[in-house]
Amino acid sequence: MSPRGSIAREAALRAALDAFLVRFDYAAARARDPVAFAHRYAEAADREVVALYAALLAYGRVDLIARALEDVTARMGSAPARAALEDSPTQARARFEGFVYRFTRGEDLARLWLGVGAVLRVHGGLGACVAAHLSPDAPDLRPALQAFRAALMAPTAELGPRRGLEHLAPDPSKASACKRWSLLLRWMVRGPDEVDLGLWADLGTERLLMPIDTHIHRISTYLGLTQRASADGRTAREVTDALARLDPRDPLKYDFALTHMGISGGCLRRREPTVCGACPIERLCLLDTHGRVQTHSGRRDSPR
Repeated sequence: MSPRGSIAREAALRAALDAFLVRFDYAAARARDPVAFAHRYAEAADREVVALYAALLAYGRVDLIARALEDVTARMGSAPARAALEDSPTQARARFEGFVYRFTRGEDLARLWLGVGAVLRVHGGLGACVAAHLSPDAPDLRPALQAFRAALMAPTAELGPRRGLEHLAPDPSKASACKRWSLLLRWMVRGPDEVDLGLWADLGTERLLMPIDTHIHRISTYLGLTQRASADGRTAREVTDALARLDPRDPLKYDFALTHMGISGGCLRRREPTVCGACPIERLCLLDTHGRVQTHSGRRDSPR
């Protein structure tokens, strides 16, 4: 695609996506999203703690995530931050004993809980810990996130590694997209608005990285934001950079609506006139009726 054609497509895509956001039903989608659990709490400290658990448990089916989070937040009580500050290791293990959600067990939640308490005692807040490790000239938040994760793991490091804990709170220094960490950062840095909490807004929305999951990866491919086949860290960077050309200050403002288009089934894996005709970004979609993607080079790729 020529530079002029690329600029024209970006302008058209920005206009279509902005119009899509105006029409999007945020309230209905938020009610089905893990971030809704953080919105149940009035205190900022409690929202931080619940958001951390909600983001890290946001893997698997939407209904099962919600069921797991109902269990977790009931165990946390009405003042999660205070409880995390006060719990001993024995109390933390008892609080989450018997919890099971796919790869995650109560022991994993308890160890994370003890880390939360330690971070709160040192920094006064989870966001303050991230900010304390952020270099002013850092282009993104991954180094600060690595330090934050290390601080959460440190209090129970002597207990040795646990596969469930590594899955729950993966190491951001590795090549994966770290979708759930990026999701937490989006919730906390963007806003406050109908979805995102904005409690860590000083960290800078321009430093956020797209939380790449199967839905946003697929739709990003259809929109020509990436041609990469895997939803890894490089893809997350590529999609973020593409959206930053539409809005350098807030590239992730499109994430929630596009993701829920995929979650809801509003975006299929092939063109279907009865569904696609109502889509506000249909005219910019590169997907054909056979489920293949027309790339800018003219090739047609297999469905993602």
